[in-house]
Amino acid sequence: MSVDAEQIIEEIQGIYCSDPMPWIVGYSGGKDSTACLQLIWTAIARLPAEQRTKPIHVISTDTLVENPVIAAWVATSLLRIGSAAKQQGLEIYPHRLTPALENRFWVNLIGKGYPAPRPKFRWCTDRLKISASTKFIQELSESNGEAILVLGQRRGESQARDKVMDQYQGSTRDRLSKNKDPRLSRVWVYPPIESWTSDTVWEFLITNPNPWGIDNQELFGIYRGATPDAECPIVVDTSTPSCGDSRFGCYVCTMVSQDKSMQAMIQNDEQKQWMQPILDFRDKHLAVEDRSNRDFRRMNGRLTVFRDELVHGPYTQAHRARLLKELLTAQRLVRNADQKQGTQLIELISIDELDEIRRIWVEVKGEIEDLVPKIYTEVFETAYPGRELEQAPLDRADLAMLEQVASEVDSEPEAAHELYKLTRSLLAVQFQSIESHKRSKHLDLLEGVLKHYAFRNENEALEFALSSPPDDSDGEAPDATALIA
Repeated sequence: MSVDAEQIIEEIQGIYCSDPMPWIVGYSGGKDSTACLQLIWTAIARLPAEQRTKPIHVISTDTLVENPVIAAWVATSLLRIGSAAKQQGLEIYPHRLTPALENRFWVNLIGKGYPAPRPKFRWCTDRLKISASTKFIQELSESNGEAILVLGQRRGESQARDKVMDQYQGSTRDRLSKNKDPRLSRVWVYPPIESWTSDTVWEFLITNPNPWGIDNQELFGIYRGATPDAECPIVVDTSTPSCGDSRFGCYVCTMVSQDKSMQAMIQNDEQKQWMQPILDFRDKHLAVEDRSNRDFRRMNGRLTVFRDELVHGPYTQAHRARLLKELLTAQRLVRNADQKQGTQLIELISIDELDEIRRIWVEVKGEIEDLVPKIYTEVFETAYPGRELEQAPLDRADLAMLEQVASEVDSEPEAAHELYKLTRSLLAVQFQSIESHKRSKHLDLLEGVLKHYAFRNENEALEFALSSPPDDSDGEAPDATALIA
C-alpha cells in the first residue's frame, strides 16, 4: 500500500531528529532518487533551524562512461544542490564520486585487455560504481560511529531489486535495516519511497516544485525522449503504460543487447544526434562474441581447457589498439558534430586514462612499440599531450626489423608473431631493469616472459594443455566466459 508524501515527510523528520547519525543519500539524477531527495529536503526545511544541524551528504557516482546527457544533467543538479542548500541554510552537501584511475572502464578494457563485461564476468559494477561509493560511506560511518544510507529504491520494479530490498529487512529499529555488506556494518538503510509506484513518483515530482531549482518537467522530458515511441500517455488505470520506465546507465553496458534509451534520444531529438558515433562504437566494438580477439592464454599466462578448447583471456594487442583508435575517432566525431550543443567539451576518455593505458602497455605488458601517442596523433592530427615515458630501447625501424627477422626464422605467421613478441618482451624487461637499477627480480621477470611465450601457436598450446594434468587451482571447473585472469 502506497504511503502518501506527507506521511513520508513526517517519518523523515522523526528519523532525522532521533539520533546524531549523519545521512548519506544516493542520488543518480533519475526520477526515484530525485523524489527521495526532494522529500528529504522538504522535510528538513520544515524543521526549526536549531534542529537542522545533522549533515546530509548527497553522493552521486559518475562511472565516466555514463550517457553524456544524463551525466551533464547530474553534474548540473549537484551544483544547484550545493548552491541552494547554502542559500537556504541547510546542512546538505553534494559529492560527485568517480572511480579510482586503476578501476576505470577504459583502463581495464583497453589497457589491461579485460573483455567486455558479460553475465558471468561482470567486472565493471564493483570497479565503476560500488568501490567509490563504498569507500565514501565506509569512511563517513567509521568516523561518526554509524550512518544512515537513504536509497530511492522501490518494490515491484523487478524481482532482483525486491530480493535486494528483502536483505535489508529484519531491523531492530523501525524503518531502518542493517546493511548486509560486511564493509558497511555500521550503516543503516532507509528506503522512504519503497511503497511508491512509478506513477506515484511522477505525480509527486510534477506537482511539487523542485527545491534546489531544477525543472522536474525537464527531467520528465529526458525520460520521455528516451522512450522509443516518445509518448507519455495520461494514466487512467493500471493497464495504461506510463512514461518514465526508461533505464539510464553506462553507454558501454553489454549486459543488454541494445542501449534503447540512447537510441530513442537520438531518434526523438535532432539536438541529440551528435551521440550517434557513441552508439555506433558501442554496437560495433563492444560485442560479447569476441573470442577471436582474445589471447589464447589467460591474463596470468596460464592455459585452461574448457570443452576441449583453450579459455581465451585478455584482448590481443592488435585489438586493444583498434579499440583505442575507434574510441578516439568517436570522440573526434562527437566534438565536431555540433559546436552549439557544447559537444566540443565531451570527453569519452581522459588524458589521465590514456597515460595509464600507455603505462600498462609499455611497462606492464612490455609492448615497447608505445602505440598510444601514435594512435592519438593519427586520429587528432596533433601531438600527444600526455606525460612522457622513458625512451624505448628500440625505435619503430628497429622493431620492424625484429619483426622481419622473426618471420624469416619461422614462416608460420602466428608462430613468427609469437617469436617477435617473445624477443620484444625480453628486451623490454632488460631495458626496464637497466633503467630502474633493480636487478633482484630480473631473472624472475625473464623467466616469466619465457613461460608466457613458450608456444609457437595456439594449437601447440592446446596440445600441451590437453596432455598435462588439469590445473584445479581455481577450484570449480572453469567457465569459458568468466576466466581470464
